[in-house]
Amino acid sequence: MLYAIAFAAAAGSAAPAAMAAPSSCRVGAYVTDLYGLDVSPRTVNADFWLWSVCPTAELNATQRAEFVNAQGVTLRGRSTEKVGDEYWSQVKVSGTFRQEFDLREYPFDKQGVKIRIEDSKYNSSRFTYVADKENSGYDHSISLGGFKIRHFDVRVVTQTYETSFGDPRIAHGKDSQYSQFVIDIRLERDDLAGFIRQAWPAYVAFLISFISYWIWADDFVTVLGARFGILGASLFSVVLSMRATGVSGTSFGVTLVDQIHLATLLYTLVGVGCTSYILYRWADPDRRASARRTNTIIGVSTTAVFLIANAVSIGIAVS
Repeated sequence: MLYAIAFAAAAGSAAPAAMAAPSSCRVGAYVTDLYGLDVSPRTVNADFWLWSVCPTAELNATQRAEFVNAQGVTLRGRSTEKVGDEYWSQVKVSGTFRQEFDLREYPFDKQGVKIRIEDSKYNSSRFTYVADKENSGYDHSISLGGFKIRHFDVRVVTQTYETSFGDPRIAHGKDSQYSQFVIDIRLERDDLAGFIRQAWPAYVAFLISFISYWIWADDFVTVLGARFGILGASLFSVVLSMRATGVSGTSFGVTLVDQIHLATLLYTLVGVGCTSYILYRWADPDRRASARRTNTIIGVSTTAVFLIANAVSIGIAVS
């Protein structure tokens, strides 16, 4: 009986130790430069100061910082200083960081740049970050090639890995969790001139195709060559423009500029189909009047659909 009581007492004293709260450090960052945003390798370069304020010198979170999405980093200017009962350490970080870019609304796209930092030694049961939101920020003079910084934030999340990394303290087959400090920067492209430069060939091709609907003569066959010639020139110019404005070396799907070119291409193909239909109907003199009405209806309706679709697409991208 005495043995059982002693065992129960020992187990009770061990439980609080097992449930002890993890150590923590207050961590923050100040971004001094952001440059080299490249959508092809999906990377961005960043320079920033990273600091931690810890209760003991041994914790020093900047010493164990792992830059999860870094392609390469350089650390310099390390320092540690005791301030009262806490230990303040900082380091200057320069690196290239992998990103996920969404260009579907290019060139009015909005991008999120994230820099993820984890503790390389302790999981979240032993150590966690606390975000120093009040002191974190960025240099407002940063200029990033057509982008403006619209939002900046730092936060702490828990990253779960489907492995214990062989840690004997974690049960076999269980996940492991790590505290992750995230620098989150939201960018918005501000490049109206670039949009006009890339989209105007498509709109010129649209106008050329639009004109073709109104090329008419009592003997339609006499203007058939001119009409097909205009539509062919429009198709050729749209294809060349698509190749020139495409975001090369990427796989980001269909951008806004691509949508405009594809819509123009479809508009022109409808014009080709309409012209072919009229030629087919022209052999029957009784159907020539209805063929002309069909030409007018198709010309007006497809033009309206094209203009409305463009306005909606651009409005969604800009908003």
